[in-house]
Formats: sequence, structure tokens, C-alpha cells
Amino acid sequence: MYLGKKILAVVPARSGSKGVKDKNMKILEGISLIARAAKCLNELDWIDGKILSTDSNRYADEGRKYGLQIPFLRPDSLSNDNATAVDTMIHALQESNLFFNTKFDILLIIEPTSPFRRSEDIENTLKKMIINNADSSICVSPLNTKYHPLKILQATSEKLTHYNQLGSDIAARQQLNQLYIRNGVCYSVLCSHLLKHESLFSDKTYSYIIDRPIVNIDDPIDLKWAEFLISTV
Repeated sequence: MYLGKKILAVVPARSGSKGVKDKNMKILEGISLIARAAKCLNELDWIDGKILSTDSNRYADEGRKYGLQIPFLRPDSLSNDNATAVDTMIHALQESNLFFNTKFDILLIIEPTSPFRRSEDIENTLKKMIINNADSSICVSPLNTKYHPLKILQATSEKLTHYNQLGSDIAARQQLNQLYIRNGVCYSVLCSHLLKHESLFSDKTYSYIIDRPIVNIDDPIDLKWAEFLISTV
């Protein structure tokens, strides 16, 4: 328990990745991405349940090897490209409540494709949510201003225009407000909010900002970048 709350951590890892085949099993510094997520969770002794949500027996074996429990294998309806993260987490929560014979208060989502997390990132995200009496708290990273929405262009019929017309008034990047992107390190959400609203967000969602290099692996170049970064540490 953490501050009187029962905590469930879920590592989501379906096997049907299209961008990088079997990306959750890719090796980084000698161990798989699933293993890296599990080892980080193992540093936190206040977590009441640590599970892997997967459709693959091979992934399940990898999770067990590093201390994750496997209460179920995902049904086909939650293992295809149309399955949403929210539906997957609701299923994981409901099955875990039955498996552990308890009712969890808070769900942590720990994506294996974000391998540069630290255990303190997880704890600080959770703590920020609890002390602010929030519905959720989400790890984010600063967005490079070159990808700011006001700098995005669209090309139609050989014409180039600003996607957002406000962008035509931007002369320097110093005029742009700082924006953030989700980095997959940790999502913390009240189980009651997730079940009632079927969302990770609300008007009481807080951010936990991580201002250091973070890689969220979706494409082969992301994996190469992660390999480079870890080799420079």
C-alpha cells in the first residue's frame, strides 16, 4: 500500500506490434523491454499487485521470469489494432480484482516501450496524484518547439499553408508556449474514475514532468536512438 491506497501496476504488452515486430521483447542492454519494466517495479515494495497484460504465452513467460504475475491472457478482442488502452486497462483491473481477491484503489500503467523510467518517476507520479486529490497523474516530456502545433504546415494542391492559421503570426520560437507529450513512463489513475468514466483524463489530471532524455519506442529508429542513449551513460 502507498499512503493507505492499494496499488495495482499493469505492464501492457500485446504481441501484434506493427511498427517494430515483437517490440516488447526487444533487448536493450542485455534484457528485454518487458524485463526492464518489471525490474523497475521490483524496486517499489509498496506495490500490492504487479501484472503483465498480454496475449502471448512467450511474453507471459518473460514476465514471470522477472516477477510479474499473469492472472489472464488477453482475449482476441483486446489484442487487435482496434483495442483501446482504456478497454485493456479496465479488463486488467477487473480481472486483477478477482485474481487478488481485493479491490484496488489506484492503477499504474507502466509501458515497456518507455525503457528509461526510474522507480522515483513512478512514485512521484503516484504521490502527486494522491496529495492533490486528483483523478489521475501522467508523466510527460517537454515537446521540442520545432514540432509545436503552430509550426505545422499542410500541403494541398501544391499549396503550402499553416495547419493552424495562428501560426502565420509566429516569428520566433520564443513566442511559442511550452507544450508537453506523454512519454509512457507512468500513468496513475483512480480505479473508480477509470471504471466510471472510461478515461485516463479529467479536469483533475495532473502532470509529472520529466526533463531528461526519454524514448518511447514505436519505430525502428526509436530503438536505435535508445540503444545509442544507453551506450552513452
